[in-house]
Order: sequence, then structure tokens, then C-alpha cells
Amino acid sequence: MLKAELINPFLEGAIVFFKHEIGIEIVRGDPRIELCHTTPEEINVLIGVTGEAEGMVLYSMNQRSAKSIASAMVKSPIPLYDQLAESALGEMGNIITGQAASRLEEIGYVCKLSPPILISGVGTIISAIDIDMIVIPLDLGTLGKIDIYVALRENPGGIPS
Repeated sequence: MLKAELINPFLEGAIVFFKHEIGIEIVRGDPRIELCHTTPEEINVLIGVTGEAEGMVLYSMNQRSAKSIASAMVKSPIPLYDQLAESALGEMGNIITGQAASRLEEIGYVCKLSPPILISGVGTIISAIDIDMIVIPLDLGTLGKIDIYVALRENPGGIPS
């Protein structure tokens, strides 16, 4: 069962990231629950979460949005999706997920995060076995759209060592 206290930190982290790092306000769409077994968009940043909350977070976007976000982060046009764009998007995932992990710890869920994994292509098989995913769609205005897929569950005995 998905708990709002496990999901909200990711929305809060995204709001802070896009406002402070890029200088834009985002518009949140209606969250929905999905059984996501494949990558939904062309560019995907996956971060694993272990500890007292466990699962994964996936930031999914089309290539245009990926290049726009990366360009805004490095403050220079990125016309091609390349290693610089990948690095910027991995950092975006780290920052948002790191902020969420800090918020989770404040409410009693100590977690560790994996390094970001970038997956290119729609339809690559992924699975959060037995964990529903909540999707938080975000409209970034001229930068495009990004969906945050959060699949977390409580793991009371999972304090990371």
C-alpha cells in the first residue's frame, strides 16, 4: 500500500529543485497509480532506495524535455542528447532524490540511495515487484514535461549498514 508520507517528499524535492536550480515554477498534474513494467518515455533516470523505505524512483521524460532540462541546468544549449546531458539529468535525479531522502529521514525512514542509472528508450523492462507505482506528472512550462514514478514501501527492519 502506498503511503503519502513516502511519496510527498519526492514532489517537494522536485518543486525545490526546479525553483532553486532552474528558476521555474512547476505545475503538478493529478497523481495516478500504475503498474509500470517498462520504461514509459525515451529518457529515464532510475534510482534505487534501500533501508527503512525500499523500492525505486524513476524520472521519465521525452528527449526534447531531457535536452531542455539539461540545457537549463548547465546554462548552455545542448542540441544533442549526449554525455553532458546524461550527466546533468543524473545530477537532477540525485538532487531531487537526495532531498526526498532527507525528508524521509526527518519522519523516521532512514534510506540509502543507489547512483543514478540512465536508461534510453521506451519499453525497456523494469519492475518494482509487488510495489505499486504512483506517478506524479509535472509540467515544466517551456522545458516540457517529466513524470516521477515512485515505488516505495516500508521496510521496518531495513536500516542500512
